[in-house]
Amino acid sequence: MAGAVPLAAAPPALAGTAAAGSLYEALRVGRAATPVEIKAAYRAMAKRLHPDVASRTSGAPAPAPAAFLEIRRAYETLSDPEARARYDRSLVGPSRHRHGPGVAGGLRVRRWETDQCW
Repeated sequence: MAGAVPLAAAPPALAGTAAAGSLYEALRVGRAATPVEIKAAYRAMAKRLHPDVASRTSGAPAPAPAAFLEIRRAYETLSDPEARARYDRSLVGPSRHRHGPGVAGGLRVRRWETDQCW
């Protein structure tokens, strides 16, 4: 798994999206992770964090339901290509089209359909 982050390197806090930093960190995968890697990471973490399964398999107290809900939300977003693209764009920052439509980085972009209809 080229895009996977080792479990030891992942942040221990899973209380909320703000605490984990990003959806990729919540699932403990890299930004270049493939859909197969994302699914495998989600399934492995769900086996540990799901409240029903975790309480039956270990003697330790079940993890907080918020931890499972966080990885579920991360998986829902990262497994959908369109939602993942929107999320990745939100990580980059504001759009490059701050100058208005038709202007990209200060240069005028001409569109045949709109510019040639007089």
